[in-house]
Amino acid sequence: MKYYILFFVFLIFSRVSTAQSNKSDFWNEELENSSDIIKPNTLSTHPFGIFISRLNHNFNVRSTEKYSFAFEVSSGNVVLPYVKSYELTDPNDREISKNQPWHSREFSFDLDKVPSKIKEFEADGVIRSYRFNFTLPLTVNHELSFSLRANSLDRGKYPYSIFTSDESIEWFHRNIAGGKDPFSRYHYGINQAGIAYKDENNKVLTMDNNDFLISGLDINYTYYPKLEMNEKHHIYLNFGAQLGINTSKYNPASDFGISSSILKKMIIKDKNILSFGLSLGVLRQHIFEYGDGVNLSNQDFLCSFEGLINYKVKLKNNNRISYGINYNFQNSYNKKKDMDYIVLTGQRINTHWQKTISHLYEDLEGWSAICTYSTKRFSYFVYLREDLNLDNAPDLQTGIGIKMSIKKS
Repeated sequence: MKYYILFFVFLIFSRVSTAQSNKSDFWNEELENSSDIIKPNTLSTHPFGIFISRLNHNFNVRSTEKYSFAFEVSSGNVVLPYVKSYELTDPNDREISKNQPWHSREFSFDLDKVPSKIKEFEADGVIRSYRFNFTLPLTVNHELSFSLRANSLDRGKYPYSIFTSDESIEWFHRNIAGGKDPFSRYHYGINQAGIAYKDENNKVLTMDNNDFLISGLDINYTYYPKLEMNEKHHIYLNFGAQLGINTSKYNPASDFGISSSILKKMIIKDKNILSFGLSLGVLRQHIFEYGDGVNLSNQDFLCSFEGLINYKVKLKNNNRISYGINYNFQNSYNKKKDMDYIVLTGQRINTHWQKTISHLYEDLEGWSAICTYSTKRFSYFVYLREDLNLDNAPDLQTGIGIKMSIKKS
């Protein structure tokens, strides 16, 4: 339903501004000179996702005239208590499991004897993602960018985790919404850090407190076609391709993805710009493999969707401040149908205890609020991302970054 709403809003913006589009050549010039949207990488700091080259959708309308460098840091609080899963392999057992609700299956099988594929997973702490981006404009219509990905894990103590620490989140729950310790952070212990996952082949992924690793390099190409509807209706398209080279020992493989975005722009008041964009993409995992890693996902393709509303205000000093709302969707890391044959076990401390593993078979989504301040050469941006599915992978996520542009000689 939410996708239809976003598309409906896009159509409204198109209708409203069609009559305005030919009023003044000044508007065309203003839109062209303010074409860039500084959208940070709002991808979730997911314990598996950080090892995969996921698509970060692009909502620009043309290649910039300058080289640019950007550095950003994201911090996400993850709380996933230990859960063990048994994927049943016997056809008779699978049929019995399929006809039972997931929460009663544990009592229907002798798990010490039943044929199954076993997984174990737990994660806690603040996962930080670091990205260094370099963008190379080839022409007005073609652009190349490079992004180095790195990650770390820590306990999320002050002053490095003002919003994403366990204490801050639990203060919010107690005083504003959620109640006392709804996800059992205090039961398992606050300010813990550790990730441990064992796949069905007994291959293990681990991260401990203060671990740091470089997880990969992404190479992105974007094409911005020059179309009649650009000047007539201020509607723009772009097409992208991404090669992701994953460098960790847990996922020694390369991924390849394609994406396309459509963006509608309109002038509000004097020189303020309202933009509304939709973007679709698909990533083919493991097009190349150069090692034997952990089975993080049994999906061949990760499909993603983003929607963006951005309002850019021109200030008296000709600098700009932008406010944005971003919606991000990705299909599940594992095939949904497999959940019919899985038995989950763990401590039933709260009503969400099973999410540690069950969320791997569910679609992922999150909403982000973004604020950007831009000068002639620099852009500074912050964002806050919230997962509304209560899978806590992560719960709350924040990000901050800076982008510097250098004019070509």
